[in-house]
Amino acid sequence: MQDETLSRPVKALMEAMDAENAELIRAQFAETATQAYGADGIMKTAEETQKWIESDIIDRQGKVANPKFTVISKNEVVVKGQYSSRGYTNKANFLFTVDHGLITSWRMRY
Repeated sequence: MQDETLSRPVKALMEAMDAENAELIRAQFAETATQAYGADGIMKTAEETQKWIESDIIDRQGKVANPKFTVISKNEVVVKGQYSSRGYTNKANFLFTVDHGLITSWRMRY
């Protein structure tokens, strides 16, 4: 049950991305959420992350086909599948951190 609760905002994000619902995409993130590329990439600031969500996820219609969810710790969820957005596709290996029902970080580990 705890795994289900932890993965809820991540699953909601994947569903919102699939539906191209910008409002629901934004609603899954804490105001202080951060994002980075790569296992060792530097996290963007919260402000940079909000802009990135708009430009790289919402505007480019980012989606994950056949997402598979794995809870790996008390606050981390991994999503694997096939990511695509306008003009781009790659295997998804995303690490999300969740706190109080909201995503607080998204690391894209390609």
